[in-house]
Amino acid sequence: MLQQTPIERFLEAMAAGLDGPAAEGKNLKINLVLTDTHESYVLWIENAVLHHQKIAPASDANATLKLTKDIFIKMMAGTAGVKDTLLSDDLKIEGSKIDLVRFFGLIDKATGSFAIVTK
Repeated sequence: MLQQTPIERFLEAMAAGLDGPAAEGKNLKINLVLTDTHESYVLWIENAVLHHQKIAPASDANATLKLTKDIFIKMMAGTAGVKDTLLSDDLKIEGSKIDLVRFFGLIDKATGSFAIVTK
């Protein structure tokens, strides 16, 4: 089911999970390249908002993350293990690994639960 979800939905969820106060004053740009589907997205933080656009990789990006759609979805779902990420030949990082970690460190994963009624 997750495999059929458009990547844009995951990027929108990432934008919703951005820690705005922590992102204040940060200007980071990341290229996301899905090697198996030949799609590329540029993600950038500007004015404490995460934006994304389906375009060719930006030459001025802080880092480029190249991976398969399957690994990306596993990362977003929180089910990717070390074998899927660090040990995989299907995941490559170009540019600043520190900036890539800083970028993803600003995104909180949704807990999946919330109070519908509060008193």
